[in-house]
Amino acid sequence: MPEGEVRVGFVGCGVHAREVLLPAAHRAGMEIASVCDLDKRLAQRVARRFGAFRAYQDLRSMIGEMDLDAVLVCGPPEMHAEAAEIALQEGCHVWTEMPPAPTADEVARIAELAAARRLVAVPGLVMRFAPACARLREIVTREEFGAVLSIDVTWWPPRMHGHDDPLVFDLPHALDLVRFIGGDVRRLSAARAAGDGALAVAMELASGAVATVSFGAPAGCPCERVAATSADAVATVQDRQTVTLRHCAREEMSVWGAECGRDGGPEHMRGFLPEMEQFAAAAAGDVEPVATMSDATQALRLAEVARGSSGEVIEMG
Repeated sequence: MPEGEVRVGFVGCGVHAREVLLPAAHRAGMEIASVCDLDKRLAQRVARRFGAFRAYQDLRSMIGEMDLDAVLVCGPPEMHAEAAEIALQEGCHVWTEMPPAPTADEVARIAELAAARRLVAVPGLVMRFAPACARLREIVTREEFGAVLSIDVTWWPPRMHGHDDPLVFDLPHALDLVRFIGGDVRRLSAARAAGDGALAVAMELASGAVATVSFGAPAGCPCERVAATSADAVATVQDRQTVTLRHCAREEMSVWGAECGRDGGPEHMRGFLPEMEQFAAAAAGDVEPVATMSDATQALRLAEVARGSSGEVIEMG
């Protein structure tokens, strides 16, 4: 492929794809060559809107005729898995919205296929790419922050289009953020509130730190908050917009927000634009992926364990 140019086909033309992912992919510099959806008229409208050459209803035909470098997929989890496997078998790099498949074992098979074909396969773990979350991770790895003792995530997302099971669609994002900041999980337990679907997950990390996730969806009043603490400092991210760092012993506080970063608009601050930019660079062979199917496998496996837990402590392999 020409340097810096990735020719992609997009599968799934729903609201999230049209209003968030396709605009981000376009701004990231990818060439949107074609789109694919079972709804022929919808696919044709989306193709015209984003300047794609053709609209398809069949993925294999699209890959065979359009000489694509990569395929991006957004739809039901069952479709994610099927489309990802077809694209990888046909020699295309793949990005899929979360979850890449309905179960962790199926995601692991996608990871194995990508490795066998020496192709890039990236899941939509968007919170890793939000500038505020990336900055939090950078802060807690500094020597002056000290060893992380605890990570607390409050993740109460609104109902998203087509998300029938929030514990599959939404909870893995919060659990992956714990891993992204603090490393692998050694033990886990979970408890669910009666009636409203709220879930609390407690984890012991391999580092010796502890982590909690407070989760509930759909939330009438959505909230995102992430906090990491050491013996002498607290770093907090609020709604993927601001980072506050307090060094308690030195009575220092600093605040980083949207006005401190690149003027990329909401899709940049929420992580979608950086995510698409990173995938384009990975597909072009310029960088290693920040998020992998192995990360998605671990996040989904943690969610599966949490969903089945009745408060007992479960060892993670």
